[in-house]
Amino acid sequence: MRPQDFDLDLVRAFVVVSETRNFTQAAARLHRTQSAISMKIKRLEEQVGERLFERDTTNVKLTSIGERFVGIARRLIEAHEDAFFALNQSFATGKLTLATSETYASCLLPPILSEVRKTFPNIEMEIRCGHSWKMLESMDTEDIDLVIATKYPPRRDGEPLGTERLMWVCRHDSDVYLATPLPLAVFPDGCLYRRAGIAALDAEQREWRISYTSLNHEGLLAAVDSGSAVSIMIESAVNEKHRVLLPNDGFPALAATEIELYSRRMGSSPVAKHVSETIRKHFAARRCERELRDIETMTYPVIPQRRTTRTVASDPAKHVAPLVAHNQ
Repeated sequence: MRPQDFDLDLVRAFVVVSETRNFTQAAARLHRTQSAISMKIKRLEEQVGERLFERDTTNVKLTSIGERFVGIARRLIEAHEDAFFALNQSFATGKLTLATSETYASCLLPPILSEVRKTFPNIEMEIRCGHSWKMLESMDTEDIDLVIATKYPPRRDGEPLGTERLMWVCRHDSDVYLATPLPLAVFPDGCLYRRAGIAALDAEQREWRISYTSLNHEGLLAAVDSGSAVSIMIESAVNEKHRVLLPNDGFPALAATEIELYSRRMGSSPVAKHVSETIRKHFAARRCERELRDIETMTYPVIPQRRTTRTVASDPAKHVAPLVAHNQ
């Protein structure tokens, strides 16, 4: 008997139903009607020769054959799509949903999107911005493929991409940083930057007050650029309008924040896998650039050359410059 050739369109429908355990949700994800999805599953069951789902008016669950077929189905789809990508990435199509915070979107995403567009000019990308932890908690149910976020301890499947130094900043010509209590512009309670900054100020026994809160990065920028508050930003968000406040200004150093890449736990598409690789390469190159820049900008003690004819008295301060602190 000749083996059946599985229709990949039917196999894709099966995988989505197995993930959602709901025909209505599967239909919405695949942009089909519920009846169309039901028909696809029926046709696939005819090809397999076995029932793949047990379903009634309220529940959908895999049969024992269905549970065995899930892994096979995913490998079939992956092999098919990987072969297509290997032949010509530029013709790859599909939709990718990438989520991140507003801060990362404005400061980190532009060069990443440029690289993705060069490699995959025909894919459609949806960019969602919001609180990272909320998107991570809902990424499997809201059809989010990738999330670039600050490390989120409840999830241990994040892939480290790099770090960003946290900086105290105010407007470059403002003396607001001298105020007591210190006026702060921060994200709402729960933000890791806010928590780290307040803990550091409390440890220094410095008085502070919350002057501005905003859900959006642009809101905090407005408060800082008005000259009426100090905020905490990642290094990539600091611009020429800002003054970075250092320990000698009375501001404690803050630990760097870790950035991670999160993927859907189930059903990650080939597009998402290849875009993930582009993101990894971008951050790897970025780390190298920063390391080189730090080496180049670090000032080392200068050892005066010995004179064979006479000794010239000199001011040591002219020869030795302080090391620049790079861990702010």
